Amino acid sequence: MTLHDQNMAENSPRVNSEKKGIKVRLLEKDDTLAVREIMKQHHASTVFRDQEFSDWKLNEHFNLILSRPPRMVCPIATLDGKPVGVTWAIADSYMLSDGPMFVTVHVIAVDLSLPSVRRAKVFLALVAAIKKWATSLNASHSFIHVTTGSRIEATDRLMKAAGATPVGGAYKI
Repeated sequence: MTLHDQNMAENSPRVNSEKKGIKVRLLEKDDTLAVREIMKQHHASTVFRDQEFSDWKLNEHFNLILSRPPRMVCPIATLDGKPVGVTWAIADSYMLSDGPMFVTVHVIAVDLSLPSVRRAKVFLALVAAIKKWATSLNASHSFIHVTTGSRIEATDRLMKAAGATPVGGAYKI
């Protein structure tokens, strides 16, 4: 666990969950049931929606994340103490360089039962947490993979609101 991960965990304990509004902290074991439901919603909206959701595979991800590897982070957003969003990212060096690390965000999933403005705020809070983590690692770049394949224009607006700029794109063949 990096120092920043430790600070996130120490400064956002469950005892603060009674405070109103969106809070971001690291995933804890007790969060996995609620986060699983958010991930199921997310999966149903991706280009992979025709593939069966794998509880086993998600459990493997949870086990890895909860072991707190030094180059991985899994912040969750809570609203009034209840998980409403999750993101998972890793940091590594570029395969053709000995330069600084970069961050790859594999997923940002938000509870789709929330109103759209609240979902956007949760998304932006999760992106801010990833940016803070990337800065703590002196990462040169951070990339968010978007695999929903739906609501592309709205996704683009939200990514731009988060300060993202396109650097290419994913193409399904």
